[in-house]
Amino acid sequence: MTLVSNLFSNLENPEQPSKLTTPTPVSVSALSKQIHNALEGGIGRVDVVGQINSPKLGNHWYFTLADGEAKIDCAMWASRVSAIKSGEFDGGKPKQGDLVIVRGTVGHYAKYGKTQMYVERMKSAGDEKGSLQQEFDALIKELRDKGWFDQAHKKALPMYPRKIAVITSASSAAVRDVIETARRRWTAVELIIVNVPVQGKTAASSIVKALKRVDAVAQKSHIDAIIVTRGGGSLEELWSFNDHEVVEAAFHCTTPIVAAIGHESDTSIIELVADHRASTPTQAAMVLVPDSDELTQMVDHYYIRLLSVVQRVVELGTARIRHAESQLASCALSQVHRKRARLSALSEALTARRPDALVQKRHKTVLSLGSALQSHARRLVAQSKATIDTLQGKLDAIDPAIVLKRGFSLTEDVDGNLIRCVAEVKEGQQIRTVVADGAIESTVECTI
Repeated sequence: MTLVSNLFSNLENPEQPSKLTTPTPVSVSALSKQIHNALEGGIGRVDVVGQINSPKLGNHWYFTLADGEAKIDCAMWASRVSAIKSGEFDGGKPKQGDLVIVRGTVGHYAKYGKTQMYVERMKSAGDEKGSLQQEFDALIKELRDKGWFDQAHKKALPMYPRKIAVITSASSAAVRDVIETARRRWTAVELIIVNVPVQGKTAASSIVKALKRVDAVAQKSHIDAIIVTRGGGSLEELWSFNDHEVVEAAFHCTTPIVAAIGHESDTSIIELVADHRASTPTQAAMVLVPDSDELTQMVDHYYIRLLSVVQRVVELGTARIRHAESQLASCALSQVHRKRARLSALSEALTARRPDALVQKRHKTVLSLGSALQSHARRLVAQSKATIDTLQGKLDAIDPAIVLKRGFSLTEDVDGNLIRCVAEVKEGQQIRTVVADGAIESTVECTI
């Protein structure tokens, strides 16, 4: 992993603290007592106005008093809490972001080495100096009405970023978390640390300048994304990331931004306009930097899937080839059988149509027909002869000449008309009687 921390010079160069020197060494407890006495005697009772942050309100009240530039831890014992006027606060207790005026003394808590204020009295400051929470709510409403939080304005995050600019304090725990997370997940990514103050008077303007300068060189420098982050703190300490100019610079930035300001329970307006909101600096790095172990597992997974698909394709292809071979062999054999049957049929048809075979067949037919004709003719001749003989017999039976030969005769008049009865002749009429060997003419003398 490559870290570049001097891409831009720091916008602030705070002076180094001077060394504490003492004529003779003292113990830690002695020094703590001196600090306590100096604070208690030098400051005395003081009225302070500030905003309630991180309240823990049980029997004793513990909270932080802040004004955007500084903060101090406070403790208010139960005996002092009971003295607060009824109705001073809604619900009887101050809430996160309430502006209050407290009176008390400042001391040094030696056990934990911290300075804190011991509050004796507390009252609501009302609108005396305004409320950061009210300002926060008003700005959120304004920007929501403008549509700055809409999903349509969110840019897609790069899947495999080459360079990531990290805008934060270079000495903060947040930047260490980002660096450690990125190093653990993907060593190929390059982090560019842009050092800015994350609270105080110059923080907002420094963050605006850093956003604009990074965005201006992002394409040329191959910066694929920006992380804007810092650790937890009070509303006042995080206020720079609610500044309108900071939010506007983030909204108009063309490079994708991941914002992680404070703890998971904290919300800053820059997180709402950023392309992705992360709960912590660590999560911001996890969102942008791919996990090499996960990528390796994913590659292995897809390799196994691809191998399985290839094997399946090969198996299916082999099965199809075998099936095709079987079908081809079966088809070829079937074709051979069909061709053989067709060839046999054609051979028989060709044989049936050979001239010599046809002549021979016709010759046999002619011989058969000739034999049948002769037989039929003989039969017809015999039948005809029999018929003629029958008819001849019948003719002979009725032939007059034949009848006359048997002793019969015919009588006719001179005109040749056959006389069949006596009534057809008259006395004195000439008639002729025909017999087998001639005719006899006579005259009728009388009829009987």
